[in-house]
Amino acid sequence: MAHLNLRKWGRIALLFALLLLITACSGEQFEAPATAVDGWQTGSLDEVGLDEVPVAQALRRIRSGEYEDVHSLLIVKDGHLVLEEYFPGHVWSYNAEHFEGPYAEFDRDTPHTIMSVTKAFTSAAVGIAVEQGAIGSEQDPVFDYFPAYEELRTAEKEALTIEHLLTMSSGLQWNEWEYPLSDARNDLIQLWIVDDPVGYILSKPLAHEPGSSWYYSGGDVILLSEIIQEATGQRFDQYANEQLLAPLGISDYEWDFIDEDTVHASGDLMLRPRDMAKLGYLLLNNGRWQGEQILSEEWVEKTTAAYIDSPGTDQGRQYGYQWWHMTFPGPNSPVKALHRSGWGGQELYLFPDLDMLVAMTGGSYEDQPPTNDIIANHIIPAVQHQP
Repeated sequence: MAHLNLRKWGRIALLFALLLLITACSGEQFEAPATAVDGWQTGSLDEVGLDEVPVAQALRRIRSGEYEDVHSLLIVKDGHLVLEEYFPGHVWSYNAEHFEGPYAEFDRDTPHTIMSVTKAFTSAAVGIAVEQGAIGSEQDPVFDYFPAYEELRTAEKEALTIEHLLTMSSGLQWNEWEYPLSDARNDLIQLWIVDDPVGYILSKPLAHEPGSSWYYSGGDVILLSEIIQEATGQRFDQYANEQLLAPLGISDYEWDFIDEDTVHASGDLMLRPRDMAKLGYLLLNNGRWQGEQILSEEWVEKTTAAYIDSPGTDQGRQYGYQWWHMTFPGPNSPVKALHRSGWGGQELYLFPDLDMLVAMTGGSYEDQPPTNDIIANHIIPAVQHQP
């Protein structure tokens, strides 16, 4: 009997030692994110079945600088915000060397540029305008909404539709990747130089037939915002604030402007990361936020469908309404994701099959951000761990 008791206590001691080892390896004491009056329900990693160890490893690598220039990391699982971590770094500044402005201690109350994640908000605003009847359909010809530019409406451009703008397959010649932002040949920079940004985009020749090929174009997204403006009679930012941001409980924001009438709807929206994540959850939750149907289920389905291949990108091979489709390998099985990225490491990853999203902000403006590595090496293993 004594021998059996010794074996029993030996097992208990071993389990206790393993528990101490796991705690020591993680180096983290995880608590649920703070509750705020912003609509998020909060919880803990453990409550939603996420393994804390790989998440703790990610945080350690971010803090040590192994994963550089990450400013925030948030995880939403099963409708609950279960991780919210912030890290110091440089504020984005166009005029600063390496685009690094003042050094800042980012936190949950600090708005951050979301760069091209802005495009996903513009896409959602189009869906609301369609649902309200201001825009007839995403199949409408683009030039129907620009009567002032009728002279640019060629027979070849007649086939250009709103859906082509949503899927970056307009065919309009555009180049914002070959030249740096300091080079006036960059088409995006030209929008701040020319007198008529909308006319500049619409006057571009067709590089290929609309709908036949994908090419990254902020110009396509600017046209989407201008269509909303023409259709509703409201400047785009006013419409988006009233119809999208306010229903999501987002009040701390700042839009960027090309000129006093043209919103930079393809980038540079300033939001708190908690608020950026709300758009991702809106899609995961079939267009609903706190019981209110903000986007129609039909539009969510259209937004998250794959329409066209997007070769030459590391975000994924197919593109929807401003969202990439990609697949992570996963330790147990492949995991499908929807991904909206912005320059510098601004990211929304949606995992519909896992009822999970990950939001990140960062400052990797001259280097490849470590965001995909964080997902592949830490977040997915935290989900697919063996209990």
